[in-house]
Amino acid sequence: MEPKTHKYFSIPAKYSGSSVEDLELNIQKYGDNVVRMQLLNRVHNKQCVAQLKRFILLAGLAFTYYGFILTVGEEGSAKIQQAHMLYPGLLWLVLAFKILRTTLDLVHSEKIFYSWDMALQTETVRTFGRKSVCCVQRGHLHDIVLNEVIENLDVKYMLVLRTKGSMFKERPIIPLFNVSPSSLCKEI
Repeated sequence: MEPKTHKYFSIPAKYSGSSVEDLELNIQKYGDNVVRMQLLNRVHNKQCVAQLKRFILLAGLAFTYYGFILTVGEEGSAKIQQAHMLYPGLLWLVLAFKILRTTLDLVHSEKIFYSWDMALQTETVRTFGRKSVCCVQRGHLHDIVLNEVIENLDVKYMLVLRTKGSMFKERPIIPLFNVSPSSLCKEI
């Protein structure tokens, strides 16, 4: 069967007034009991470039600050233990780590493969091709739920798996399409 492709706006893109859809959903049906869905982030490269620009700006500010401190200060007076050297350096490292972590957590695409007879498999591809795969056997699937969550005065819709059996002890709820459930969703 031909795959069906739909383009959507994410919530941040909708609120920012973007004119280009940033999410693409491909649905491929292979038979009566097998379906594959892929959600693609169409602006992943732009998001990575924006994070790289933030990092370069932060590095430029740090080098400018330290260059100014070292050239203006008296010779031999600038030591790393001094507050005007240590605190900005620690702040720069924390911000650089946050930018790097945010870049690595950007999602490029997510795939869901569901077979009624076997299992449900999710695959998330992040920045630099890092993949994470989760497979839930049919016997451990209790339900697939579209849930409404109110968070920060905004209604969010979440597609989640409810598990049963031994899988329930490890992960009672598995969010699909990289949405972390809030505490309200865990009360299902």
